[in-house]
Amino acid sequence: MFINDYHIHSEFSGDSKQDLREIFEKAISLGLEDIAITDHLEYDIEGITDNWILDLDKYVQTILNYQREYKGKLDIKLGVEIGIQPHTREYLEAQVNKYPFDFVIASTHAINRHDLAWGELQKTRNKEQLQQYYFETVLDNVKNYNNFSVYGHMDFVTRYGGEEYRGLEYRKNADLIDEILKILISKGKGIEINTSGYRYKEDRFYPCKDIIKRYHELGGEILTIGSDSHIKEHLTMDFDIVYEFLKSIGIKYICSFDKMKPIFKKLK
Repeated sequence: MFINDYHIHSEFSGDSKQDLREIFEKAISLGLEDIAITDHLEYDIEGITDNWILDLDKYVQTILNYQREYKGKLDIKLGVEIGIQPHTREYLEAQVNKYPFDFVIASTHAINRHDLAWGELQKTRNKEQLQQYYFETVLDNVKNYNNFSVYGHMDFVTRYGGEEYRGLEYRKNADLIDEILKILISKGKGIEINTSGYRYKEDRFYPCKDIIKRYHELGGEILTIGSDSHIKEHLTMDFDIVYEFLKSIGIKYICSFDKMKPIFKKLK
């Protein structure tokens, strides 16, 4: 039995039409203790459309209402996934500070207004150059932004651009990754293990096993697991693979969050 799912998108995200109540009923049927709804909060990405603008007032109030309705049946956490860019950090922090979030995922979806998924960043960079640029940006973000719980899908730069961009060059970026992990640990921040890679034909979770092992070796303890689901059928998908891996390297706990504080739960 799985404990929770801490990366779930709903109809409030620009890339999902999933009804919230259906998510909650699915989570109950799976026997989950708690879940975090983490809809997208993006800002200033070239080509972004109005349906990507998160109505935070409506979103937060809706989740809070459902928390009351499902009390005693499912612990629903108010979360958000913020797409950080160096020039949007101040704006995003101001937005996050307005609301009583339990859990915030910081992610790098776009760099300098260009979304990784749209191919512009790949036009002028090969695989090695793009991965270095991506991790340099993540490093800048973790150095200069603090209002988050975990860093999301930390190496998913390999997801986009086609086959020539697949496969993480871990050794070539090891120093950058180490610096990122050390800063996260020093700030009391965690990393997310995101299973969506299996659905994007990468046959792995994000970040890769080497990064998770290194985070653990450096003393990192705060880990969440998220499906990154945009439809209810993807809740907890491939979590069995993650649980087995974590146990194999001596990790005994994953985290839930409440009011931005981690709660350690023993792996089942």
